[in-house]
Amino acid sequence: MPAKGSDRDEQQALLSLIQKVEGEEWASTKKGWKLNSGVPVCEWEGIGCRVSVNGGSTATITSINLDNQGLSATLTSELGSLKDLEELNLKGNLITGSIPQEVANLEKLFSLDLTNNQVSGSLPQWWGSFSLNKLFLAQNQLTGEFFHNIYSPHLQSMQEVRLENNKLVGTLDGTTIMQMQKIETISLSQNIFSGLIPGFQLGSLPGLKFLYLDNNEFVGPLPSQLAQSGKSSLEEIWVQSNSLSGTVPASYVRFDMLHDFFIDGNKLTGALPLQLCSAKLNNDFFNTLPPDAERNYCEYIACPAGSVGKEGVYPCSVCPGGDAAKLENPYLGKSNVNLQCSAYSQRDILRIFYESTSQRGWSGGSDWDDSTKDVCQMTGITCDDHENIIKIGLKNRNLSGTIPDAIGFLSFLETLDLSDNNLEGFIPSDLRWTSLTRLDISGNKLRGVLPPLLCMMQELNGNGENNVYYCDRIACPANTFNTFGHHGYHGEPCQPCYDVQAPEEAYIGQKKCANRQKPTSDGFDWKKEIETLKESGANVNIFSKVALSVATIALVMLVFLLGTRCMGGKSQPQGRHERKQMLRQRAASSDSGSSSSGSDDDEEDPTPGYSDDVELASVGSATSRSSRNAMDLINQHKGIALSRPQKVKKAISRRLPQAQGIRTSISNINVNSRKQRLKGSRRSIDDGYDGVVDFEDDDMDEQDEEEEEEDASSVENNFGEERASVPKKKRQTDLLDIPMIS
Repeated sequence: MPAKGSDRDEQQALLSLIQKVEGEEWASTKKGWKLNSGVPVCEWEGIGCRVSVNGGSTATITSINLDNQGLSATLTSELGSLKDLEELNLKGNLITGSIPQEVANLEKLFSLDLTNNQVSGSLPQWWGSFSLNKLFLAQNQLTGEFFHNIYSPHLQSMQEVRLENNKLVGTLDGTTIMQMQKIETISLSQNIFSGLIPGFQLGSLPGLKFLYLDNNEFVGPLPSQLAQSGKSSLEEIWVQSNSLSGTVPASYVRFDMLHDFFIDGNKLTGALPLQLCSAKLNNDFFNTLPPDAERNYCEYIACPAGSVGKEGVYPCSVCPGGDAAKLENPYLGKSNVNLQCSAYSQRDILRIFYESTSQRGWSGGSDWDDSTKDVCQMTGITCDDHENIIKIGLKNRNLSGTIPDAIGFLSFLETLDLSDNNLEGFIPSDLRWTSLTRLDISGNKLRGVLPPLLCMMQELNGNGENNVYYCDRIACPANTFNTFGHHGYHGEPCQPCYDVQAPEEAYIGQKKCANRQKPTSDGFDWKKEIETLKESGANVNIFSKVALSVATIALVMLVFLLGTRCMGGKSQPQGRHERKQMLRQRAASSDSGSSSSGSDDDEEDPTPGYSDDVELASVGSATSRSSRNAMDLINQHKGIALSRPQKVKKAISRRLPQAQGIRTSISNINVNSRKQRLKGSRRSIDDGYDGVVDFEDDDMDEQDEEEEEEDASSVENNFGEERASVPKKKRQTDLLDIPMIS
């Protein structure tokens, strides 16, 4: 029998799972599971150990397998002391509470299975094991977001991640997904994920075989780059029951191994690529058909527009009315248990809308449920001469609930004002079927991102002008705000909001923000950062220590060099702007009386000490967050991140208050200041000036001068345009990293 070693400590860690009377009753039926039971811990029921010989025989716990054992407990931080634990399987029990960070930090953990429990709390973003292969947390009550910490060690080793049937929210971070190069299965079904599907990143994973994203709130198109040439290894794709729009990409015929493909219950239109329709696709559900039965292989994937199926797939029933029925049933894969097609009247749509938004009752009452009242006479309704509803105005009426899809089938609707209510959920992409030119959904509790096809609607809140479309004209993105909740006709850009919000509370179309100022820092505190790292439980490996040491040495050298330069003498200015100011003053004093007051060369800088770079950074960040081109996004399904000079030029064209913007004025001042500096420097040489004259940045200053002159020229050339055109050269990054539009 192996020596006990640290048996007692390991026993204490295991016995932390025995809680309350229920736990004691459970432990009484299991072998071991008592302190000082006389049974070695490695012989306890469900416990596995590894014996090592190192100056004596020792055994350490490597696995806990207690699946479907009726254990009622919470996970405790003491389990994190089992440093050699590789497998933790508590599937199918009554585990409650959150996942302790100490458990997530276990460095040798290979498999964690907590499926079918009642685990709650936020999904840990940091997992300390470089060998974590299987993470099964399905059928729980986890909240928070999908992984977005790109430095978490587990991303490198993950092969299967199952998070279906939880309460996870937010978008999928494409940058994080790109780190999961060994992943084979991603299962995120039945959560509350939103935003676009990061097709390029998912399509770049060489081993991805099973992708389950069904029953969420994803919007936008099915990404064509999910099927990349030479990388199309997917065997199963489940995206049914979302809010995806557009058509099924022809590139999906590249999926040679694909045998399950479900897209019903979305907002997809058009026809399926014929090459995609084959007997091998979704065949598992149709094995009971007689061999001689007529088969439509495209219906195996989804019922066509103008038809309906009990589950949105074969067998499909054609809606009565011919082509006209397709106008009210335009989507692929429409499902209805009773095989009923949509045929809404205006009154039907208003009734559905009222039932969906009157959870707390409308303020001031409502006559929308009065079946005897003429539709055009109802509160907030305006009709045209042909009794078609063209306007719905329900501002500040205490609407609560969700916006139903049916509202999108009011074909003549031009104005919809639902602002300042308590609406929740997401914006239905069905609104694209209307004739909307004005839409205001600001001041609610709507989440996610705007459907791209809605952003592409011509004339909606000014979109389409100069063939440019922006989603912020409809609603400010999450974590941004302005007075109106959208850019719209008012021309006020959406500004960043630095409120600390949970993902489920980050709403779009916000009009106010408690914290408008970006958090500032007096400097990087190494001690504070290290203590924070320790408190979070993140283990610093040898590589992290080396990197930290190198960075510390570099910081010390930088401080030393700066200090040496700054202490070189009182006569030497400490910065470029101070040198510029000194030389400008020297030039002005030496040239007093010889220059006219209206000369450009003698123009005083109205903002002494002004740091242009700081202002530009703030302007660029404030505007670039909301100036996203919907056309590029819909074509590429990627985000766009502009370099700093490009952000500057974009900021210039959008921030002009009148004939000339602040950046133009500053550019002119700086150009003139540089002329003064050079002029003063030359005079100092001629006069035998014995002070310090700095020529070391001349080349750089001349280059900066050219760039500033280009900026000023850019403003003049772009004056009158509402937005700058998107630069031809741009760095592409994941759309989901920048919560602008979709």
